[in-house]
Amino acid sequence: MFDSLLQLHTAPILLAQAHGAAPAETHTATGTPPAHAAEGGGEHPTPLTFLGFSALAFVLILSFLALGTRGLRIVPRGLQNAMEMITEILYGIPEMVMGERGRQYAPFVGTFFLYILVMNLMGLIPGLKPGTASLSITLGLAVVAFFMVQYLGFKTHGISYIKHFAGPVWWLSFLIFPLEIISELVRPMSLSIRLYGNIFGEEQVVSALTNQLSPAAAVLMLPLQVLTVFLQAFVFTLLVTVYISLATEKHENDHGETAEAAAH
Repeated sequence: MFDSLLQLHTAPILLAQAHGAAPAETHTATGTPPAHAAEGGGEHPTPLTFLGFSALAFVLILSFLALGTRGLRIVPRGLQNAMEMITEILYGIPEMVMGERGRQYAPFVGTFFLYILVMNLMGLIPGLKPGTASLSITLGLAVVAFFMVQYLGFKTHGISYIKHFAGPVWWLSFLIFPLEIISELVRPMSLSIRLYGNIFGEEQVVSALTNQLSPAAAVLMLPLQVLTVFLQAFVFTLLVTVYISLATEKHENDHGETAEAAAH
């Protein structure tokens, strides 16, 4: 009788093995889940976790700025010297794209660079997660950049900024206008997915190397991680700067109208 019950109990498992399927792991009599299920419970951080780490990055930046601007000296040294070097670098990014007029946008694009860079660097510290490995965080940054670009466009050109989407030839505007609007709306998705994909993919590669090989493999990846951290922060900031430049640039007809008005 016991043999019959045992055969009935093992028949589904034997049938699954005969078809090449792996038998499902069962719970023990005490109800304890399989070992891999218990281990995998904490592998995927929640969105709130990424939000917490992004808030931590914000606090770290504010703390660094507060310490760097305390007790300013005419001849900088120490942390103040580092702060001034970072400031010159941040002002250099929009100047590289727009020239001298780009300095007025440096505080905005520089904030993007610092914030993204610190979040990326947090991913190199064991136990911490980069906020940019969450699509919700990167999409939020991209949406802020999108609305700021539109605001600056209208601030520079007024209502005539809408002509920016109509193209240079008026009789083709009915075709170009919807394409330009779609292109403008796609930019936030492009920015967010590019940043998220690179940082999240890097995290997954390092995690796989650590689990499959050894922690030493992750150490060997460190130079590439550092390069990716800086490169992705720079690319995001540079693209936002280019979008601002396109939205605020003065066209030739604008210069001509200005010169004509000045002549009269």
